Formats: sequence, structure tokens, C-alpha cells
Amino acid sequence: MSDDYNDEIHESKNGHDFYKHSRDDKIWQVETPGECGPYLFSFDQETIFNFWTDYPDKLTPEQIEIFKKENPTMAELK
Repeated sequence: MSDDYNDEIHESKNGHDFYKHSRDDKIWQVETPGECGPYLFSFDQETIFNFWTDYPDKLTPEQIEIFKKENPTMAELK
């Protein structure tokens, strides 16, 4: 049985729990247990972005390209 999340990586840093689905991913997602709505992510586990309020205006052009590559469905929403 194939599981797309077999390689999922979890790390805790600065009071946040981060995860990504593959070692090759550049973007860390921030776990928000019990919350529905925020889509938080980070490139460096230091700066945390909220997709709904920060994308694409607060990202660099390089970060935008990475986001589009790793999250094309989300990127199309905006």
C-alpha cells in the first residue's frame, strides 16, 4: 500500500511544530491543532507566513516560485 506521507518530517523549533511531506520540500508547514482556517508556512522555521494575509506580497520572488512549485493548488487561489 502506497502512502504519500511516508517520508513526512516533523521538527519542533521556537515553540512551533513544523512538518513537510518530503525531504525535498523547501517549505515547512506549521501545525495548528484545533484551528481551522490558517495556513501557516515557513521557509526557514524562523519567519512564519500566513497564506491568507501574506501571500504573495510578503514573499520574495524566489519564495513565490518555490511556493507555486510545491503548492500549485493553493497558489492558484490568489
